[in-house]
Amino acid sequence: METDVFGKPIRDQELLCRIEKAKSTQRLHDPHAELHDPIEDNPRVRQIVREVERRAEKESMVSGMGRCHDVWGRMERILKTEHGIIWYPPSRMNTDLIYD
Repeated sequence: METDVFGKPIRDQELLCRIEKAKSTQRLHDPHAELHDPIEDNPRVRQIVREVERRAEKESMVSGMGRCHDVWGRMERILKTEHGIIWYPPSRMNTDLIYD
């Protein structure tokens, strides 16, 4: 069973599918490349994700360590509630990395 960076089992089947898809496509040339959610490979979705990212960056009041988690949390919420898109941040896609 796949585990996260803290050794907890990942039970979200959609996340597991996206991780596997990302590994099989994004790590072809660099086996250690940081993964992104494969839905971002769709140009229409990528544009929406980037717009939401800019908005989340502006809305975040966190500075320094932990900012990425605040921005990604905002992005997840905005993408789901306003666009109906389920998106996984790098912290969920990269089970071998810890972000601060």
